[in-house]
Amino acid sequence: MSTPSSSRAALEKTPVHLNYACFICGVILSSSKTCIKHIEKIHRYIIPSRQGRRPIHEQYSYTPDRNGTFTIEEYACPSCWFHSPYADLETLNEHVRSEHDPLRIKMTEDEFTGKFVAIVDELMVLLRNTFMK
Repeated sequence: MSTPSSSRAALEKTPVHLNYACFICGVILSSSKTCIKHIEKIHRYIIPSRQGRRPIHEQYSYTPDRNGTFTIEEYACPSCWFHSPYADLETLNEHVRSEHDPLRIKMTEDEFTGKFVAIVDELMVLLRNTFMK
């Protein structure tokens, strides 16, 4: 059962919506897990995942629904509880690099060859479309 003072404290908290942005490219993803998977698959870095739910904060209340009511929108670290101003991807990038030490995944020779061939194919199509008109 809530007391009047705890209800008042909840009302005084600033409502915040957190966006799970890739610290490298800034794309917004739906959750910390999808953000971590994106970073691994697209950018080839491994960062740690966190366990459990976000702890209660004395200053903020967190709004999971982007269409809900919130006062502040911020970037959230997918590996811990840190969040930074929405317009400041660089702060998130610095935080992840300094606190979580992303591990670079090396490409296999086959992966490198596959990417190289795909890029060459795209360039050939672009050149044909540009000069064959």
